[in-house]
Amino acid sequence: MRIFMVAGVAAAVLALGAGCADEGGATDAAVSAAATTAASPSVADGEAACEPIKALQVQYFDKVIAALQKAGQAAQSGDSAGGAAALTDARKLATEWAGKLEPVAGQVNDPELRSAVSQFLGQLKQFGTGQANIAQIQTAAPALTSVLLKVCP
Repeated sequence: MRIFMVAGVAAAVLALGAGCADEGGATDAAVSAAATTAASPSVADGEAACEPIKALQVQYFDKVIAALQKAGQAAQSGDSAGGAAALTDARKLATEWAGKLEPVAGQVNDPELRSAVSQFLGQLKQFGTGQANIAQIQTAAPALTSVLLKVCP
């Protein structure tokens, strides 16, 4: 029963995010609460893992991109301190995302989804520690999204 509740909460958050995309997306509090609930280790299989993975993408993707854009804008304007701070924020968000994705990744049974999540998780961790650049995440993220669209209903 808990699995259905977790999936239902995550689905509601995704629907809210999709419905409000033109208005700035779902509220951080709602997405955060659902992602925290959805990321619990009670995920039983790859099908159930789809919703928590999607919820975490909704919660973190735009934030990481915004921090990276801020870093790029600061660098272009000659504000190296602002650029470094924004890059640090992006790395911190990536590390946080990886920390929440890891328990879900351990519960994925579908081999193709498990591989994509594992690869993306590794890239997030490496980016968070400064061992990977954004180009590597830009390669892993579309691969994960492609598999999610294929595997997840």
